[in-house]
Amino acid sequence: MLRIALITAITIAILSSARESPAQPSGVPGFVSLEGRFSISLPDRFKQQTRLKIPTPLGDAYGNLYEWQIKEVTLGVGYADTFQPINQPEAVKQLFDLATESFRKLAVANNGKVARVKQITLDNHPGIEQRAEISKSSFIQRTYLVSRRIYQTLIVVRNGKRDESNAIGVLDSFKLLSDAEITEEVLKAPPGPLPQTPEAPRAGSDAGDEGLHGPVKSVHTEIRYPSETLMTQEGTRYWLTTYNENGNKIRTESYDFKHNLSLITVYGYLDGVRVSASKFIQREYGPSLGIGPGLFLSSDRENDPRYDHRFEFKYDEKKRLTEETDFLSNGDLLQRHVYKYEGNQKEESVYSANGSLSRRSLYVFDDKGNVIEETDFLPDGSVSAKRSYTYEFDSKGNWTKQTISWNVVSERLRQMQPNVHLRTIAYY
Repeated sequence: MLRIALITAITIAILSSARESPAQPSGVPGFVSLEGRFSISLPDRFKQQTRLKIPTPLGDAYGNLYEWQIKEVTLGVGYADTFQPINQPEAVKQLFDLATESFRKLAVANNGKVARVKQITLDNHPGIEQRAEISKSSFIQRTYLVSRRIYQTLIVVRNGKRDESNAIGVLDSFKLLSDAEITEEVLKAPPGPLPQTPEAPRAGSDAGDEGLHGPVKSVHTEIRYPSETLMTQEGTRYWLTTYNENGNKIRTESYDFKHNLSLITVYGYLDGVRVSASKFIQREYGPSLGIGPGLFLSSDRENDPRYDHRFEFKYDEKKRLTEETDFLSNGDLLQRHVYKYEGNQKEESVYSANGSLSRRSLYVFDDKGNVIEETDFLPDGSVSAKRSYTYEFDSKGNWTKQTISWNVVSERLRQMQPNVHLRTIAYY
């Protein structure tokens, strides 16, 4: 069940008998939440995680709540996201008024004594601290607003001022992670690596299917735009893909327009099939994922925790890729790509899980197999975009510079200017 607010959840611990847990061992590193983008001096092994809902002027915000019980002290850290930033002064005031009133009502309903609200900050972000005495326990909650995210930290102390002082020190250790710190934490425990053997039989390879020539070891690709717009700040800005000696992908790291790591994907083989696993790195300025009453898969089939996607491939007699099917780890079909070849042209049709056509593209190649024209069609057959490509190559015949020009585009892309893709390729 979703929790209406952090204070409601923790109050249960105040009014019930205390359950003693082992004290935090010395030298235990602080708890880090990459999804929450914060750290605090609490141990990993004592946390409990549940869903959290916090009311705001823009509607309910959703996120996660972590709770610890250490001897006579209950601690909680929660965060929840709205769909857009809360930055207007009146909306900010309303948010903190809601938090203040919820806290006051809870304390009064339990015969508590409420202290005066204190204005605080966290890295220059606004916040409030509230205190109450409920059932002979000290109750301290801090609420912070960081753009579209609300953080709440709370302690309940049942055993005097000494424990309270130590617990407040834990609250004081709460800090937001910088982009560099988030990247550092992600790289400590990335997904995988997945097994590279035994390889599943396959007529082609990832590198070959992508038109790469020679024993490619890695490809670093960067997108350069002539000017910065909101559209150029969407998606990946550059990425690094590594391949094994058979031309199959091992790992891809994707970076955003601020040069921060945004996605890690690893590839390998499990149970005789080609699979991948990914980790998305959420940033403060990036899209907010997982908000809302609940995001559920269309199927209740159990996921395989070892990987995210499973792939199947089909080739023709010329070892050209004719079909690639992407399944989720629970076996559900995600999408299917079908390729047809005729002369110097290739047609790509993308089908969704229900079998409906979601996108179709037509590619025209030069005599070396490089795409020189691309036309995208909507499901109704109308043209949504048309592009042309020019290249510069290295000694292996792989392009190192690709210039994309937009010839016919949809209304959304009408303002797009030519952009350049630069590749640095390493070989075995």
